[in-house]
Amino acid sequence: MGDHVSRVFVPSVTEEDGATIGLGCFSSEDTAWQVLRAFLKKSEQMLLESCSVVVWDIDVVGEEAMTVLSTMDCRDCPVCGRRTFWIDVDNFSALCHGTACSAWIEENTVDPEIIDCGWPTTRFLKQNKSIEEAVEALFKLGDRLRSVGDERMDQLSAESLIDD
Repeated sequence: MGDHVSRVFVPSVTEEDGATIGLGCFSSEDTAWQVLRAFLKKSEQMLLESCSVVVWDIDVVGEEAMTVLSTMDCRDCPVCGRRTFWIDVDNFSALCHGTACSAWIEENTVDPEIIDCGWPTTRFLKQNKSIEEAVEALFKLGDRLRSVGDERMDQLSAESLIDD
């Protein structure tokens, strides 16, 4: 017989109409997160509102059997504009799962009073005093990128964007 499983990890997403889509039931937290992240890369194709990873203890009755590890809300990405920006307010982090974007926000690892944000494509990094300020910085970056439009950005403009 196989190993006895004492807990399972269940990733799920909730659509805007309230319907919940379970993504599976896994014996490993790491696997549950991998499945959820893979699904979130396609989130712009659906009208999603939130997602979560819940751990269930086997053979336990009542509320004590369930622990919510993380809940994230879906928003429009301030940089790319697609509905692929997943925010975990409890852990002060956010990440755009859209292809070729990956804008992010997270609490600074050294100083918890600082919120870092960035956009890897241009190596944009900014330290902020609040999550709202970090989101605003990413919106400004997205606005600048959209204002360039279809025109090819010259090297001076690109360097200016990186410096900002």
